[in-house]
Amino acid sequence: MNLTDILQLIALCAIIFIPFGYVAHRWLPRLTATIRLLFLKPRYVKPAGTLRRTSVKADHRHD
Repeated sequence: MNLTDILQLIALCAIIFIPFGYVAHRWLPRLTATIRLLFLKPRYVKPAGTLRRTSVKADHRHD
């Protein structure tokens, strides 16, 4: 492979991917958020029972 071939490939990729990235920056965050919500488990949701503490009593003096 020649140096000119490599430069032509770099130019071709730049011509294709720079406009694609400019167009995609509007809908890509929404798409990734949708995919994350559909396929990955949300990390901020705790399983049932971990939010309740039976051994800790509230200090009612400061209420």
